[in-house]
Amino acid sequence: MSDLVEKFGQHIDKKIARNPETARKELLFGYRAFDLKLKYAPDKRLSPSRRLLADICMKEHIRSFANAGNSALVSVFLPCEIVRAFGMSTIFAEGFSGYMTGAYAEKAFVEAAENAGIAETYCSYHKILMGAAFSGVLPKPKFIINTSLICDANNLTFRALADYYKVPQFYVDVPTTADGDSIDYVAGQLREMTAFIEDNTGKKLDMDVLKQYAYRTKETLDNFRECLELKRNVTIPNDITSEMYEVFLTHPLLGTEDTLKYSRMLRDELKAAPKKSGIRLLWMHTIPYFQAPLRDRLNFNDKCQIVGCDMNIENLIDTDPEKPYESMAKRLVESGFNGSSENRIEMSLRAARELDVDGVIYFCHWGCKQTMGAAVNAKRHLEENGFPTLILNGDGGDRRNTSDGQILTRLDAFIEMLEDTKK
Repeated sequence: MSDLVEKFGQHIDKKIARNPETARKELLFGYRAFDLKLKYAPDKRLSPSRRLLADICMKEHIRSFANAGNSALVSVFLPCEIVRAFGMSTIFAEGFSGYMTGAYAEKAFVEAAENAGIAETYCSYHKILMGAAFSGVLPKPKFIINTSLICDANNLTFRALADYYKVPQFYVDVPTTADGDSIDYVAGQLREMTAFIEDNTGKKLDMDVLKQYAYRTKETLDNFRECLELKRNVTIPNDITSEMYEVFLTHPLLGTEDTLKYSRMLRDELKAAPKKSGIRLLWMHTIPYFQAPLRDRLNFNDKCQIVGCDMNIENLIDTDPEKPYESMAKRLVESGFNGSSENRIEMSLRAARELDVDGVIYFCHWGCKQTMGAAVNAKRHLEENGFPTLILNGDGGDRRNTSDGQILTRLDAFIEMLEDTKK
């Protein structure tokens, strides 16, 4: 199957420069074909909730990519319940670029961005997104909305794309101080964001619809927190791709009926799951799910698997659906990723304890200054508290910045060390 997908990617690669519209149509054809596979020939190793997860994410990608004119280009941390209350889809760099990489189509987009002057050291997720725009494969979105939360590339990418597409942009400034004043400040901006969307769609927000999203968000987050508690003592079949898919549901798709359904299914599966076994890992940051050594060692492996990812934990905050703006603001302000890197490290330490993991993998994604800059501090603090930590350097989006041999050697040595410690 992977050989077929790689040939498809090589075919698309040749089409992008010559005929971007054809490349777009063929990419959509490929994604729709894979969606049929997910429906009629799913991976039997996946649990029912994980199969649903893959289907939800693929359909959202197809929907937003096929109809970009009714989609908002957003940063991954933006509370998107407001956008969805207007009946719109979302496109975010990590999700969009992940699917392009999954189709072996990222190379031409990275080169298109770099040829336009984007630095080689820039985040590959954002380079792929920008390359898709500059090459004409990604049509113009309705508008752009992004937050200041954690990622420097967000601010640069979305400003550049707003200029390129000549579409309006709204920016949500998130203070690094987690207090009531900051929540009120952000809530005010989210109300302004609502007015911005109303102005650019010609529609008025139905507050009842927004509250429906808020109530689903609350129940979903409650379920995900319960899942964390349940995972402490059990194991379910897992794969690294599913961990990345979950970023869709814990962020841009939060508040949807599909996400709520998934959270219920996952919770129920965990309640019925067998007792934990093998080496248990917490992963920090994005996951290069396409790398063979990681798939071979961590997919559906009872002896060693990832049981949690910090990107799916950072916003599991209790909310009040009767105050949707304040609740969304609270998720931003109190995010484990907001403020000092110490906040993220402490959040991950709490998760490591709650999940009862044996070790932590800290992934330094190409171009992510925030993550790379905190790596040594994270390793030191986690290990001082009893959690061996492996720092892996690589790229979650661009295959050219990866080394299978190095990843394999270091990962195997780390797992062997954890196994010896556990004996």
